Amino acid sequence: MATKFRGANWLQKNDFAPQIFLFRNLETGQVLYSQLPEFSDYQIKKQFQRPNWENRRPKTRPDIWRIMAVANFPTYESSIKAFESLVHLRTLRDVVTKDVAMKYRPKNEDNHIWYSGQFRPVYTQEAVADLNNVIQHIGSKTTIFWEDEWRKGDSSHWKPELVQHETMNRTGTRIQSALLDELRVKGRELFQKASREENTRKQKREADRARKARRKAAVQAEQTEQPTV
Repeated sequence: MATKFRGANWLQKNDFAPQIFLFRNLETGQVLYSQLPEFSDYQIKKQFQRPNWENRRPKTRPDIWRIMAVANFPTYESSIKAFESLVHLRTLRDVVTKDVAMKYRPKNEDNHIWYSGQFRPVYTQEAVADLNNVIQHIGSKTTIFWEDEWRKGDSSHWKPELVQHETMNRTGTRIQSALLDELRVKGRELFQKASREENTRKQKREADRARKARRKAAVQAEQTEQPTV
């Protein structure tokens, strides 16, 4: 299923929530974005377009990927916009404005991206920063489930009126596929709750407009009925 980009109708029809899954590579620190609780070589090729020795195109082996965060959005439109923005930022950093991005990455004594073994922590840091920036740009209220609370970085960088942070409940869920399914179900529950709340607000707004219209009509009728002197 994770072989191509998915639109709002497909996601809703197939019982997927408006979510973005962030998978981190245990060996390299690279981060992969997915609309679904799974990924394929399609996403890897789309998101790692200019591989090199410092940023090799990763493999799809499930044993080297772990879920780092899941962002839950109130609408499919906002989740799709956020997903496209994250992939676009990745392309800018790795291809279009690579020289600019390199200026801000920590370097070792050889002026290469700092690493230990094959691991470069800057990639996960950039993914978290991009997620934060995208949410602020969209202005959409978002709930993010983190594998560990410290992954989100300094809380002062996040806008509390936009983002609610939660920690994944991994108790008794050692198998990642089971955890991902739990997060998918949780995302559906959050989306359904947000939809109900939005419908309630919409009905209230419509009722308020109807009351104002009736009141205005009553005033106009009263003024019309008043005798002229």
